[in-house]
Amino acid sequence: MPSVSELESRASINPSLLNWAGQAASNAASAQIGGIPWWGYILIIILLYGLFYLLNSIYWVIETPANIRARLRDFTNKYNFYGDQRSSRKGLVQYLNDLKASGVPETHFALTNFYVCAANTAGTFTPQRDGISSPDAIRLALAAGARYLDLSIWNGGKTTNYHPFIAEMQPGSKWKRITMNEMSFGTAMDAVSKYAMSGPNSAADMSEAPYRDDPLFIMLRFCGKPHDETFATMARVLRDTIEPYRLDFTYYKGRGIDRLFKTPITEYTRKIIILSNIYPPESSPLDDYINIGPRGSIPLEMTNKEVLSIPDANKKDIVAKVTQNLTVVREPMDEPSGDGNGINWQAAHGLGIHFAAMNFWSLDGNLDAYRKVFGVNSFIIKPAAMRYIIEYAQPPLLPNPELNARDGKPRAPTGIILPG
Repeated sequence: MPSVSELESRASINPSLLNWAGQAASNAASAQIGGIPWWGYILIIILLYGLFYLLNSIYWVIETPANIRARLRDFTNKYNFYGDQRSSRKGLVQYLNDLKASGVPETHFALTNFYVCAANTAGTFTPQRDGISSPDAIRLALAAGARYLDLSIWNGGKTTNYHPFIAEMQPGSKWKRITMNEMSFGTAMDAVSKYAMSGPNSAADMSEAPYRDDPLFIMLRFCGKPHDETFATMARVLRDTIEPYRLDFTYYKGRGIDRLFKTPITEYTRKIIILSNIYPPESSPLDDYINIGPRGSIPLEMTNKEVLSIPDANKKDIVAKVTQNLTVVREPMDEPSGDGNGINWQAAHGLGIHFAAMNFWSLDGNLDAYRKVFGVNSFIIKPAAMRYIIEYAQPPLLPNPELNARDGKPRAPTGIILPG
């Protein structure tokens, strides 16, 4: 051991140690086990660690029954406050009575004179990616006041006989589902018959729901390429679920569109009005269930961009057409903004558009403002300048009682000499 006098005044690394470290690094770099450099094993370990970390952090999105149940439980817990608000809502009949009490005449109660609280993604909790399609979404949307339900209808392949289901797909894709599950169209309509209207198939507490007799609008939004079998299955489902609430045969195949605007909204009490973005083939039994479809006078639906791009000079003409045509504005669900509430519903209402469909699962300020406008009502009447005034024909005048035939021998007017 060196003495203190032999130590250097400054610390330094032993040259022998440097030589040893350099030799070890040289030996390790040249050493290969099974043809893989030593650093390759370190890289593999790092990659495996990252992969396991990623899988662990997103494990809940894997579509196992347990994960779907857990995800659904999270959604229902988050939005159960809609269900708690149900009993405080007001039905349409009461709202109309309030309007009459405030001096609004019944001739202003045409169907198209009302804005309707509308849900865009009524059957699927969002965000779309890893969202859940569930009858609970329909139940809670109705409890939140929605009386327009927009349902995205896809269909399976040949092996499933092209069965219709509700889900959301990867934008631009016709088969890659991005929701964790899919819900059959039959399950969705069972939920409608159970939670939307009072009747033999409704839930027990629906007899006390304030909106139990209000008109309901359902948009069947066909996505992809439906087949004849898809339409046939849907017709059977509608027959088994909403048959008691159908409009009469004069509304089949969209034949009643031209008179909707001059019919009092009270005529649609306890009725379900079916809209569709396409008409099925005339030979399809589903065609009879479609009450409102595409038309030429004005599009059945408009995008937010279309609403905002209308020049001021054209707005008066659009308002006049919308007055007589039920119209929808919504965010397409294949747009990135479909998860939120990006539509300008104020601008839509400014054109008289009846259904400004909002995403009830995006709890943002735009949705709050929209729901505050409706308050406890699902329908609100448009400003007077946008209303169609129903004109009732006067009854025919009664004949002059002096000319009444009485016993079959009419009394001759004064000055007329009857033949002998």
